[in-house]
Amino acid sequence: MPRISINAIECVQNNKSFIITSMNSSILKKMCFVSRKKDDAIKGFQRLLNVKRAKDIALYLDNLKGIIPSAIIVSAQDNTKMRFDKQSSKLSFETSQDGLLVIDGQHRLFGLIEAKGEYDMPVVIFNNLKSSEEVKLFIDINTTQKGVPTALILDIKNQAGTETKLEERQRELFEKLNTDSVLAGYLLKNESKAGKISRTVFNNSTKSIFTNSPVSEMGDDIIYKTVKNYLEAVDVIFKESRNKDARLNKTILFKSVMNLFNEVCEKCLIKYKNLKVESFIDYIGSIRDLNFNEYTGTNKATENRIVNDMRSLLREPLQVGEDMF
Repeated sequence: MPRISINAIECVQNNKSFIITSMNSSILKKMCFVSRKKDDAIKGFQRLLNVKRAKDIALYLDNLKGIIPSAIIVSAQDNTKMRFDKQSSKLSFETSQDGLLVIDGQHRLFGLIEAKGEYDMPVVIFNNLKSSEEVKLFIDINTTQKGVPTALILDIKNQAGTETKLEERQRELFEKLNTDSVLAGYLLKNESKAGKISRTVFNNSTKSIFTNSPVSEMGDDIIYKTVKNYLEAVDVIFKESRNKDARLNKTILFKSVMNLFNEVCEKCLIKYKNLKVESFIDYIGSIRDLNFNEYTGTNKATENRIVNDMRSLLREPLQVGEDMF
């Protein structure tokens, strides 16, 4: 196998060293491999690849001419016979297949594999690690060294000029509701916190309002007033239930009531010909009878259960009369 030499620098932290360098994607494609739990139930430790994410990275590089400054972190295997010369700052190794175990950055790696072009990538290389040390490093990077919260990314997209029109409309609705609605002060725009509704949760919960709700074709002011009235009605009902767990700023309940927004609006327009607070209260009043103490989970299954229980209470019996035959 050919042996190559490239420029590199050594970095030492807490008496542990690693090498920082730049490698062409053609070399990375040949040498890198990922240890997956599915492939090796005993030694595998990384999650399965999200193919769409890898393809998106390839498109980002090839079509959008994007850049990826984040380093791929790898562990050199014995077959690379890796050596670093401090005097010359040269890193030499054999370009062995399966010579570099990816500790972090597998989607960036497979994005490079999917890409048509060749790209230089920053790489952090650990050498002479035991298998247990590789696993520990993987765990440390994916727990202690957390990435940027999605809510913060959404918050700064406007500054970067990458905010979509839908995200812009959702941001404006978010800011209005956080200023003048029953959720004022309970919407947190760039982080997640108990007792607050994050921007990420808000965007996921309001997307359909702008795409296929009864008010989606109306102006943003009408959408704001409708959502404000709906939330005020839900807040009234929750307070009437006298249940301490019935709170709009409880994420699972917020997601659940927003899941019902479109159909409740449609029913109110048919039954009352308006979207006033009192009409919403009259229509959804029966949900006050739910025992909100029973909903202890925070996952999708719990949300579906709450939505189904609410929907069952809101279902009106069909009226069948003799004059219908």
